[in-house]
Amino acid sequence: MENIFFDIHMHAMDMSHPNLLAFVNRIHGLGIKLVIGGLAELFLHQEKKEVLNLLTVMESDIEEYFILMEYFLREKEPVLSVEKPIRIGNREFDTILLTPLIMDFGFKEIKSDTFYNMALGKPVVGQTVDVLKSIKKYCNCEFEIKPGRADEGVTASRTSRRVFEIYPFMGINTRYYELKEIKRLLNRLFSGYTGRRVDFLSRMGNFDGAIERVRSNVFAGIKLYPPLGFDPWPEEDDLEMEKVVTLYDLCVAKQIPITAHCSDGGFRTTAKSEEYTSPKKWRHVLNAFPSLKLNLAHFGKQKETPLLDSWRDMVIDLILEHDNVYTDISCLAFNETFYDELNDLLSQNDRLSSRIMFGTDYMMNLLWEESYNSYLLRFIQTSKIEPEIKIKMCNVNPGRFIFS
Repeated sequence: MENIFFDIHMHAMDMSHPNLLAFVNRIHGLGIKLVIGGLAELFLHQEKKEVLNLLTVMESDIEEYFILMEYFLREKEPVLSVEKPIRIGNREFDTILLTPLIMDFGFKEIKSDTFYNMALGKPVVGQTVDVLKSIKKYCNCEFEIKPGRADEGVTASRTSRRVFEIYPFMGINTRYYELKEIKRLLNRLFSGYTGRRVDFLSRMGNFDGAIERVRSNVFAGIKLYPPLGFDPWPEEDDLEMEKVVTLYDLCVAKQIPITAHCSDGGFRTTAKSEEYTSPKKWRHVLNAFPSLKLNLAHFGKQKETPLLDSWRDMVIDLILEHDNVYTDISCLAFNETFYDELNDLLSQNDRLSSRIMFGTDYMMNLLWEESYNSYLLRFIQTSKIEPEIKIKMCNVNPGRFIFS
């Protein structure tokens, strides 16, 4: 795996996948104007160019998502190609491993008081099928993009090998399913899980369109998203506790990695978002399952506090206490100031440098970043972090996290 650069945290979504109606319906105790105002604030406080950048990506055909990523990575202000690998210190990386994190927005049925009170849901199966189709098209279609020829789309033949390896994480929210459904789903998707790169690679792009026939070693891990209502440790709900224990039992037995959203931003559809998302919840989980392989994403970022805030301190404590707890810098590293502060933090704690991972949060990071390329280049080029630490962040640590 010496030639692999890992992006441990990114997404592949289009405008059909996030459930905005669920967002509005599930805000407890807030008026509709306040909810809509919050959505407007998310976009209107950004630069127009950045908002348009995000919307352009999300409006594109999801099946060409990874094709477009590679094209712009190689052709527009190129960062990586077969002829020009990423160089960090004395190491070269000619492959980027992506882990698109599927988000379970759920809601097989939504009750609405509007005139069009039909059941409008966003079950995770739709997003999952689209992501697998996108991976298949990327892997199996020979292509070359012709700029300015939108009517032709992706045409002609590929002239070099692929840049990406793509192993998605399956999104699960146990609240949306009965226990028997969760057991059946986990058994189908993970009973034969090996955690070996060769097994993931052999299945990459082999999706035949039938989600019910997908089996083990297609998904490299599991994505959990507490702000959408997932409670990592629902100790006052025996039925829900049985579901999450079933999930953790399997993940420990198979060493399946979990990435959990751990910042106070993002999609929030429950009034208990901060309670569920706080690292305090994960302390309970890790006390019961100390060998659980867990990435507390976004380094516990809280918007209103500086780098060393309370959630971040808790994440660091959990890393120090448990051998399989990690974190990532997705949607954080937007300037040199961040890397300067991160370097100070890492210099105080050698163990942390062996658990922190590079991630982008693409495409959501386009609200603050010009492109996938620029986020990647800032990490590659910053002089604030020593090359040996960068190599740990983009190769050694995520390789240990994902693979057995």
